[in-house]
Amino acid sequence: MVPASQTIDTFLSVASTPIAYQLFFNDAILYPNYKATVAQSGASIPSNMYVTVTNVINYYLDEASNYESVGFGAGINSIPTSIKDDTIDVVYKFPMNYLNADSCHSSSTTNIPGLGYYLQTQYRVNQVEGWGTLKTPFGTFPTLKVKTLIYTTDSIYVSAFGFGFKLPQPEQIQYKWLTNGEHVPVLQINETAGAKGRRYLYRDSTRNGLLGLGVADMKSSLNSVSLYPNPTSENATVSYSLAGTSQVNIAVYSVDGRCISNVYVGQQSLGNHTVAINVLNLQAGIYLLKLEANGEQTVKKLVVEK
Repeated sequence: MVPASQTIDTFLSVASTPIAYQLFFNDAILYPNYKATVAQSGASIPSNMYVTVTNVINYYLDEASNYESVGFGAGINSIPTSIKDDTIDVVYKFPMNYLNADSCHSSSTTNIPGLGYYLQTQYRVNQVEGWGTLKTPFGTFPTLKVKTLIYTTDSIYVSAFGFGFKLPQPEQIQYKWLTNGEHVPVLQINETAGAKGRRYLYRDSTRNGLLGLGVADMKSSLNSVSLYPNPTSENATVSYSLAGTSQVNIAVYSVDGRCISNVYVGQQSLGNHTVAINVLNLQAGIYLLKLEANGEQTVKKLVVEK
C-alpha cells in the first residue's frame, strides 16, 4: 500500500484534549462509566440548516471485555461542548472469534441554546467474517476480519417552532482487521453506501498512528447546492453540481419527516444541473428539500408563502 495522498489520524491522551470537552470523559468520580482511556480526532458531522458540528474529538474506553465509544466533544454551533452517550456504543465485545456476531444500539442528546436539542441514534452490527495473516507497511499480523454496518439517524427539535424532524444518514460500511492484544485495527477500510471511493486507514511505522489512504478518491459527489427564490409562492429552483454520473433523488418533506412530494428520481451526468419545484399545492409554512446523490445528501429549508 503506497499512498497517492494521505492524512494522519493520531490517538490522543484524554488530558491533552480541550478542557471544555473533558467534562464527562476525565472524571472518574462523577462520571465513572464515561472515564475515557484514549481520544481521537474525528470527522465533522454533516451540517444542516440548524446545527453545525465541527472540531470533533471522539472518546473511547478500552478495557478487557469491551472497547466502547463513550461520547465526543465538538463545537456545536461554534460553542465547545461535551456530549456523553445516553446509551454507550460498544464498538467491540471481547473475546472475539471467527463467525461471532453482535449488535448495539446507542444514542446521544445535545441541548442547543436558542434552538432546542439534537439527537443522534445509531445501530451497529458486527460480524467476524474471516481470519488470516495481514501484511502492511507497519508489519505482518495474525488477524480477524470484522465487517461492521452502522445505521445513523439525526433528529432535531426546534423549540421556537414546536416541531422536530429526522434526517436518516447513509449506511456506513467498515472492514477492520484486528490482531491479538490490540483493540485498534491494524487496517480499516471505510465506505458509504451508494457513494464512490473508499477510505483506507492503517498503522504507520514512523508515526505510530493511523494513516489514511485514498483521500483523493473521496471527493464529494454533490456540490454547490442552492435553492431560489426562497421564500417562494409558486415555484422554486434547486441548482447543484455533480462530480460524476450519479443517481439523484429530490423530495420535499414536512418538518415532521413526512414525504410530501417526490420531485425528481433519475440518473444525471457530471456537471451543473437545475430542477424546478412546483409549490402551488403546498400550504404556507416551512418544508425541507432533501437532495441525494450517490448516497450523499443535503437538506435545505424551503419557505412557502401564500
